[in-house]
Amino acid sequence: MAPTDGEPFFFDHDGLRLAGRFWGGIGQSGDDGAPAPLPIVCLPGLTRNSRDFAELARLIREPDPTRPVLSFDFRGRGLSQYAEGPEAYTVPAEAADTLAGLDHLGISRAVFVGTSRGALVIHLIAAMRLSAIAGAVFNDAGPRIETEGLRQIRDTVGMVESFANWESAANAVAASLGPSFPAASRQDFERMARAGFTERGGRILGNYDLRLLEPLRAMDLSADLPELWAFFDLMKAIPLLVIRGETSALFSRATVAAMTERHDDLEAIEVAGQGHAPFLESGGLPERIRGFAQRCL
Repeated sequence: MAPTDGEPFFFDHDGLRLAGRFWGGIGQSGDDGAPAPLPIVCLPGLTRNSRDFAELARLIREPDPTRPVLSFDFRGRGLSQYAEGPEAYTVPAEAADTLAGLDHLGISRAVFVGTSRGALVIHLIAAMRLSAIAGAVFNDAGPRIETEGLRQIRDTVGMVESFANWESAANAVAASLGPSFPAASRQDFERMARAGFTERGGRILGNYDLRLLEPLRAMDLSADLPELWAFFDLMKAIPLLVIRGETSALFSRATVAAMTERHDDLEAIEVAGQGHAPFLESGGLPERIRGFAQRCL
């Protein structure tokens, strides 16, 4: 039986002990005897983990308590085991880990929500097991990402990831994100810090293996980035919800427009006052995601 209320669960894959969190229960029918709703599976960004989605899960489930929500800690993040080396931190490996986690829970089909790197993982899941995707939400990433946005991530993430206290950690998050998130509050930045960092040895540290950043540091950003349009096109019969932050440098309006042109059932949202990547628990997004999930069968 799956854990509930954000408790962690664990499974083994590819020689690693991996983790996630679960809110709700699989197969819970409504009072009217309607079929149990599909789970919403949330996939985090590059250095983030399953705790990012705790507030989103609460806001989705309060009006819809039969809807299960779960999220994964990709290898080397959160409660998941670190890989042996940086070469093991790849999007295809994380997609395969996610599918193994769904198999462990007995989930054959779900609505996926991917933030940043999590959106790229959804593209790989489409190539590996398209039947698993009943619908997909891409949060500020898609089949094409912008070099300048990736350069900003490369040059900032992981540079300072050790703090004396939680206030200092929240200050660092606010300093990093504040210019591109004018609509965000201090509470938002504190929540981001609490979800993405952990306390260890009297310090507040990034809750991930620093080695996972090595492939990003080694990328040649003077060359064109690979694009995932062939994988995106596999999802042409699947409902899509695309979310872009107004000030995002990673995910452009032009890419959203191209996605819309290539797909007949795509809803696009631009979140005012937020950058990469919008906070899914804010700006009315839980309601939009819940409504989207309701029409994914």
